[in-house]
Parts: sequence; structure tokens; C-alpha cells
Amino acid sequence: MIGRRGVTLGGLAALASTRVQAQSTNWPAKPIRLIVPYGPGGSADQVARLYAEKMSASLGQQIIVEDKPGASGGVGAQMVATAPPDGYTLLLSPTAIMAITPAARKVPYNPEDLVAVARLSTPILVVTLTNALGARSWAEFVVLAKANPGKYWFGSSGLGTITHLTGEVLTRAAGIEMQHSPYKTIVDATGDVFDGRIQMVFDPSFVPYAKAGKVFAAFVDQPARLPDLPDTPTTTEVGLDLKGFRARSWFGLFAPRGTPEAVLKRLSDAAAQAAALPDMKEKLLLVAQNVEHQSNTDFARQVREDQVYFAKLLKDLDIKLE
Repeated sequence: MIGRRGVTLGGLAALASTRVQAQSTNWPAKPIRLIVPYGPGGSADQVARLYAEKMSASLGQQIIVEDKPGASGGVGAQMVATAPPDGYTLLLSPTAIMAITPAARKVPYNPEDLVAVARLSTPILVVTLTNALGARSWAEFVVLAKANPGKYWFGSSGLGTITHLTGEVLTRAAGIEMQHSPYKTIVDATGDVFDGRIQMVFDPSFVPYAKAGKVFAAFVDQPARLPDLPDTPTTTEVGLDLKGFRARSWFGLFAPRGTPEAVLKRLSDAAAQAAALPDMKEKLLLVAQNVEHQSNTDFARQVREDQVYFAKLLKDLDIKLE
């Protein structure tokens, strides 16, 4: 078939392919935007800024972090899903945006329009309680919660987020009944936790408040205690079994579908180099994250598996998000 000026459509496609390859070879030629779909100060923002700094040095171009909260992460996800697939607009996504929320309710973006770049970290579940209750152990809190079914609240960063599902899984495992209070960002819950209007949150960004005594860290869900919270027991020590639920909690990089494979590979390699730096493990632990690198191909497989897992979990728990 002939296009304008006698050029075949096949020829046009070849020209376009050549142009993309040339762009990939010269990439990156300008700063890269990294969209965080939540507000500043939260775990996603902290992970994004740590990796942006290290990857910028590796790529030779600045990675600029931009916080775009709204719609439980949907606003930022849509921005990236509809951006040009040239490697200059990336998304820092938690599990929820790609594997939880789309299975439970309508979202303003299509997860299929985003492709995996690299897995970056795994958040450590730190269950923190308001000091207003006076509970100084998980066991004491459970006694209070069982004596007041439905009276206490746990906060999350929005409907269908990993913090929301954590609350649902945790309260069922503990045999207690609590109500859910979703926030636009988990940072917005800070004042309510301090004042006792909500009683429990799970975000790692509360670790500094626990160290300062502003909230009480009840336990951490990992095999060993955190160096920053040496007096806080593990899930096993408090007698809970969350059946590996948190192993599927992650932060990862995504790009618009159609981004050249060569660009995805360079980004994945840059993330791997950042993860391997001696100080990255230490810096991530300070914000209750473990380094957990996966390449773009391995991470894409993980995302697909998690989409199946969480769709089943939502059904089994009978959780309604709308």
C-alpha cells in the first residue's frame, strides 16, 4: 500500500522504528520525571528520592521527583500511563496501583498501559498504635480492641491500597473488629494518630515517630527485629501468622507501554546499580524498607502473579471498595 509521496506504509513503519532506535541510543538526553502518586513525606516519596539520587548519577541526567497525589494514586498513575513512551516520564508505584485497586473498582488509568522497569524495595510492616490508648504491647491492644468491637479505627493511604488490605488481613488474623479510615495520603493521618482519633497505622514512615516516642510500635513483620526499633518484637514473637501477605508488598518503577526495550534495560540496570551501593541498604532501613531489586523482566512476571493473588484475596475476604 502506497502512502503520500509514494512511500509505502511499510517504509514509514521502518523509518519510525529507525527513529525510535536512534532516540534510544541517545537516551537520556534530558532530565527524567519520576512521578510519585502520593504526597510528600510518605514511604513512596522517600524511596523515590533515594533511588532518584543514585540513578541520576548512573544515567548522567537528573531524575526529578514530582509528588502527584489523588484518587488513591490514580492521578499520578494516569499521568504516566498517558505520557509519551520515551523514557522521560516514570512512575514510582506500590503494589496497590498495579495489582490491587484495579481488581476491586474502576480506576482512571489502565494498568496495561504501564510496563515494569524494576522492583526497588519491600516495605517492612511496622504496626504503630496511638499513645492515647495507653497500650504498651500488642497483647494489651488486642484486649482493648476485643472489649470494644468496632470502636477503634485503622488508617490507610486510601481504598484499595496495601495499607488498607494490611488492616483487613491483620484484624482478621488477630480476631478483632476495627473500622477503616482512608486518607488521601498516609501523612494526612499523622495528626489523627497523635491525637488518638484513629488508633492504628502501618506505614513505615511512622518509624521516626515511634523512635521519638510519639507513637508506639507494636511489632514488625519480618524475621528479625529492626536495628532502629530493637525493643519492638516481630510478628512471630507476638504470635501472629499473616501467611506471607507482606512479601507481595513492593515499590517499583514503571514506564508507559511502548517505551523502547533498550531504555527499559538501561533504567533497570541503573536501578540495579543503585540497589547494590553499600549505603543503599542502610538508607532504606532508616525508612523501614528492604532492598529488593528485580530486573524489568522478572518484575513484570512478579506483577502478573500478584494481580492474580490479590484478585483472589479480595474475593476471599469479601472486601468491597465502592
